[in-house]
Amino acid sequence: MQALHFGAGNIGRGFIGKSLSESGFNVIFSDTNQNLVDSINYHKEYNIKIIGNQKENLIKIKNIHAINTCNAEITKIITQVDLITTAVGISSLEKIAGVIADGIKLKVKKKSFKILNIISCENKIKASSYLKKRILNILPLKYHNYLFEYIGFIDCSIDTIVPFSNLVQKNNLSIIAEDFREWIVDRSQFKGIVPKIVDMKLSDNLDFFINRKILTLNTGHAVAAYLGSIKKYKTIYESLLDLNIRKIVQNAMQESGNFLVKRFNCDQNNHLSYIKTIFSRFENPFLSDSLQRVARNPIQKLSKNERLIKPLLGATKYKTPCFNLIKGVSAAFHYKNKNDLESIKISSLIKKFGIKETIIKICDLNQDNKIIDLIVLEYHSILNNFL
Repeated sequence: MQALHFGAGNIGRGFIGKSLSESGFNVIFSDTNQNLVDSINYHKEYNIKIIGNQKENLIKIKNIHAINTCNAEITKIITQVDLITTAVGISSLEKIAGVIADGIKLKVKKKSFKILNIISCENKIKASSYLKKRILNILPLKYHNYLFEYIGFIDCSIDTIVPFSNLVQKNNLSIIAEDFREWIVDRSQFKGIVPKIVDMKLSDNLDFFINRKILTLNTGHAVAAYLGSIKKYKTIYESLLDLNIRKIVQNAMQESGNFLVKRFNCDQNNHLSYIKTIFSRFENPFLSDSLQRVARNPIQKLSKNERLIKPLLGATKYKTPCFNLIKGVSAAFHYKNKNDLESIKISSLIKKFGIKETIIKICDLNQDNKIIDLIVLEYHSILNNFL
């Protein structure tokens, strides 16, 4: 079996590549970073240092290869593989869609009836379905029936922390990862035989697991990152050492949890236990992410169906507390990073139109939504009250 994985970064090597390799797949990484591609093809292996609360374990991933995403040969590879996975970030899926569309055209040209399943492992609700729509928009109509019959797009919820690491070893591909790994997929969306993959669990209730992960881990991560950035902290771990931030993050996760409990009618005690588990992972100093990595692409994170605004709107719908979520949202609008184009755009919009109009535009909210005024009020006061 062969698998093509787009994105040879932390999640790609530290989780997806590991799971596929351990499941017997011949793994081919694809990335736009030519130095990374060259390094993979030179070493053909890398080490993963698995970190838990009480133990460490070293795993070696062998027999890997790589190709640049811009290399025309990747189209031929797409016709040969059984599985495609991605961990590239939502903003890069548009480019990946074009590459996969070219591969589908070549499959049709070669009269290949080989089933291909695609799992997009991104921090977005139903990322694979989103990727499918992007591909259909690009792909000429005459190829659509082939896609519907032979290409499966499997939505998933993926949860692990693989922070940037300066792990010093001879092999510069080595990486640190946590021992907590959750990869839940929608069993109904596979075409053909469902592959058996290490750490991958099949589910008939994916909506809950996707929302639980994004509106717990990602919500807490984002709130910690944007509040920590105001205080010029560098990592999530450092941010949570600040007792004020720590309390706000915990409460924001609880507020988001109240929405999830009511929306999916799940057990409140079980969800409180899940929140506790997630927070304990944040506190592991060996797994601490940089704030810039977690805070990047704030426009995406402030969109209506994402980790900050969705639970906030849910809390208002069910009339549950949302004070700490509002703090997280207002802090996100204060985020400034000269190397982040979305951060620059938000700052420009605020300067040109003011904070209220910017919130309406970025979060896609109706201008008469009362939550807007609460965000505006907190935006103006957070610097004085928080610093």
